[in-house]
Amino acid sequence: MKSFLLMLTFLTRIPIPITFEFDEKTFIKGVVYFPIIGVIIGGLLSLITLFNPFLPREYLNFLIIVAYLIIVGGLHIDGLADVCDGIFSCRKKERVFEIMSDSLVGTFGVIALVLYFLGLYIFLEPSFKVVFAFPIVGRVMGLFVSGVFRYAKETGMGKAMVDSATYVTAIGAVVFGSIITFLLGEIIFIAFILTLIMSYIIAQRINRFLGGITGDVIGCVIEVSQVIFLIFIAIGGVLWTYIS
Repeated sequence: MKSFLLMLTFLTRIPIPITFEFDEKTFIKGVVYFPIIGVIIGGLLSLITLFNPFLPREYLNFLIIVAYLIIVGGLHIDGLADVCDGIFSCRKKERVFEIMSDSLVGTFGVIALVLYFLGLYIFLEPSFKVVFAFPIVGRVMGLFVSGVFRYAKETGMGKAMVDSATYVTAIGAVVFGSIITFLLGEIIFIAFILTLIMSYIIAQRINRFLGGITGDVIGCVIEVSQVIFLIFIAIGGVLWTYIS
């Protein structure tokens, strides 16, 4: 339970009325709870869809995005900006690490954030199933890449997490995500599988350049995979309407 609470306080801003000292070994054990925390985030966000009959789609999408930011904070979004600043700087690996560690956000980071929020706002379907699913998919992808790839540096915030994750962890995350999305519907399940493929390709390209992944890369994959998932859902909905 302690490992779960530690990971919950790390991945979200949900207040926990319990105080305890940080313990790295206990924290590492909490890595497997990534998808479960996605379920909690998705469950909280899906409550907003109860207003679906009363509010326009754009209002709901705005509220969902704001609620998402309140729940998870900016940890992973900061990772997205840092990775884009570093990778698209076209510098050598050592310099890229320095750029990613810089607390300032550069041009490529700003562009990435604008596209990210536009993607969420445009492609998010404010239905219970989709809103419930997308945070789960993001955290499954984060755990998946943690188990498949090794850490790129000798030290770093995400090193313990990546080092503790294994191929078994990655497979378990994918199985969990597959079961949840399959139960939510055919289009959602297919979108999950396609997102898994795209997330692997993105992480593999970054891994090839950096010689591994970092905590920022995990955060980037979590956020980007959510938008990719929503895009596939939107495409699937259009195709389904056309075929029908």
